[in-house]
Amino acid sequence: MVAGLVALTGAALASRGGLAQGFPSRPLRLLVPVPPGVSSIDLVGRTISGAMSDVLGQPVVVENHPGAGGIVAAEAVLRAPRDGHTLFMGGVGSLVDAFLAAGRPPLDPLLDLQPVGRITRDHWLVAASHGLGATSVAELVALARERPRLLTYPSFGIASPFHLAAVRFCRAVGIEATHVPYRDSYLADLVAGRLSFVVQVSPPLQPLVAEGRLRGLAVLSSARLPALPDVPSIAEAGFPDLLHNLGVVLYAPKGTPPAVIERLNAALNAALAVPAIRARLAEGGMEAVGGTPADAARFVRWNLATNEEARAATLADGR
Repeated sequence: MVAGLVALTGAALASRGGLAQGFPSRPLRLLVPVPPGVSSIDLVGRTISGAMSDVLGQPVVVENHPGAGGIVAAEAVLRAPRDGHTLFMGGVGSLVDAFLAAGRPPLDPLLDLQPVGRITRDHWLVAASHGLGATSVAELVALARERPRLLTYPSFGIASPFHLAAVRFCRAVGIEATHVPYRDSYLADLVAGRLSFVVQVSPPLQPLVAEGRLRGLAVLSSARLPALPDVPSIAEAGFPDLLHNLGVVLYAPKGTPPAVIERLNAALNAALAVPAIRARLAEGGMEAVGGTPADAARFVRWNLATNEEARAATLADGR
């Protein structure tokens, strides 16, 4: 694997005139905004770091900098030299939300950071408790319209990614429901029927749906998930425009030389092309993406706009 990756990326860079010669000149730091082992973001970092090390010829060392919703890690990257040796990986909207919630100057992932490339795409799931009695999105909508704001959904806090995803879902399907913020896991309450439904990334929900402890209503993607073949896509459920694809992006500090960004992007794409890495990410409920820095910037821009719409709706509703 190592030899193949190095040959692939070396040839790609040579074809571009041998850009970024001399980079990297020392080990790279990959800052992750969560504690070890508690998030898919940490899994992604540890999955790709070894293969990127093989390509770049220097270790890519994962450093966990949890705290303040990602602010701690992001500020460390913003203070780092703009030479490509310090990188940051994280979600799109959650970091901006954390800066806003903390009352700090807003961080713009496109003005303050340079997207290197997309790493993964998340798959989101709408799941309901069996006590709700809904077996489809249409039935959930009918129940919610009969009982405005009596149905409940959880998240990890106001304007958190799960909250914004649920707000966007409710607005798209035309229902009103009540948000219940949690500090810790809410899955036990959802299974017990003390909550009505949830909109969140699929990995924590997949085993509960597969075991029949929750009912999967729809995947917010364009196709069904292989792990949950009986759960329809949101398009099949009648809402083809309600796709919710977040994911993890690799960033460097703004001002990093373009040739270095190109080299990092080539290393990332080479890593994501390795079948074992793609399989490992899939086991975690994620899909390897890759692409150019421009692709990543477009993805970030679209997600920021989507999050802003949901955030504005949340503020307008006062919940």
